[in-house]
Amino acid sequence: MNIENLQFPENPNVFFSWLKKLSEKVWENIEPREGIFGFQIQKETKWIEGLSEGEIEEYESELNFAFPEIYKTYLRNMNGTDKPAINIYGNGESVAYAPNHYSFPRDLEIVKDRIQWIYKEFLVDEEEVKRESIPHIIPIVSHRFLIADNCAENPVLSMHGRDSVLYAPNLQSFLVANIFRNHSIVTTDSEFQIKLWLDEDLEYLNA
Repeated sequence: MNIENLQFPENPNVFFSWLKKLSEKVWENIEPREGIFGFQIQKETKWIEGLSEGEIEEYESELNFAFPEIYKTYLRNMNGTDKPAINIYGNGESVAYAPNHYSFPRDLEIVKDRIQWIYKEFLVDEEEVKRESIPHIIPIVSHRFLIADNCAENPVLSMHGRDSVLYAPNLQSFLVANIFRNHSIVTTDSEFQIKLWLDEDLEYLNA
C-alpha cells in the first residue's frame, strides 16, 4: 500500500468508515520506532465505537458551543482510540503514555484544559470568544485543533501556546496525514481567514 499517494473518499460518511477500517489494519502490526522522541501509536490500537446523537449533544453542552457537521460525523463513526500513545524517547528514559485521539467522556477534562491553555496564551476567555465571534477550537489529538465555527471552512491548526499554524485544510486530510504519513504537514494554497488564531490581531486581545 502506497501511503504517500493514498487517495481517500470525498463523501464524509464513506470516508470515516474507510478510515476506521484502514487505520486499524495498519495498526495491527505497527511497532514503535526506536530512537524517536514523541508519542507514537501502539500496536493493535483500535477506534472506540462512535457516539449517539444524545451523547454528541452532551459533549456540545460540556464545551458550550455547537460542533460543525463534519465533526459530528466523525464522532458518530469513532470516538477516539482505545490505547494511549507511547513515547519511548531516544535516550533510554522510561516510557511515557498519553491519550491519543481524544474520547468523550474519557478525555473531557483534557480537552477542556487544552482549550483553556490556548485561551490563556492568547489572553482571551470564553465570554470574549463568543462576544467577538472568535472561532471555537476543538482538540482532536495532542495540540491539533479543529476550527469549529466562524470560518468559511473547518481547517485544523497546530496550536502550541501562541505558536499557531495551519496544519490541514479540513478534518479528513488532517486524519490521513496524522495517521498514515507520520505527521507530515499538509500544504494547501487556500487562504483561511481565521480571526485571532492565525492573525494575532491585537484588537482581539485583552490589554
